Amino acid sequence: MARIVSLLIIGLVFVTVGCAKLTLKHKPLTPASTTLGTVSLVVNNARPEEHGGGNDMQVGRMRNLYGMPIRFEAQNSVVDAIRALAADALSSAGYQVSQDAPVQVVVDITTFFMDGYMGYKIEAVLGVKANKGESAVFQKEIAKAHGFGHMSNKDLYEAYDVFMDMIAAEAVATFTSPEFQSAVQ
Repeated sequence: MARIVSLLIIGLVFVTVGCAKLTLKHKPLTPASTTLGTVSLVVNNARPEEHGGGNDMQVGRMRNLYGMPIRFEAQNSVVDAIRALAADALSSAGYQVSQDAPVQVVVDITTFFMDGYMGYKIEAVLGVKANKGESAVFQKEIAKAHGFGHMSNKDLYEAYDVFMDMIAAEAVATFTSPEFQSAVQ
């Protein structure tokens, strides 16, 4: 009987966690009506190994009924999701993204991870730099956190959607700031 209960619990964990299909996305942003310039965009996964540094798909850890950690992955990579978000935020701020631009915007993902047990917290820290040639002309850190109670996969997906929108809003604020705009001219 104990074996049957254990197998049911393991099955439940795989159904509720292992089969989850999270897609990291943000709400599309409105492009600016005028173009301020062109920049290139590079996004790097600079996360520690234990928090997804070696696995672009890993977005966190969930816990089973005994509190044991289970790696949680998204369908798309963190790097691709942040690259799309940053390109969209740059477009919203009035910048076109091209590989041949004289100004390079570099986004280093140093933290993007979720952990918890009954309550979860997603955290992200993005280092944003603008380089002209070998010189860094702008540098800022975007740090966001979002806590939520995990009752269902729907709660989890909604929490990530809200979180990605929070990062997008901060990225737009960064790229529309007078400091960024004067640095990249």
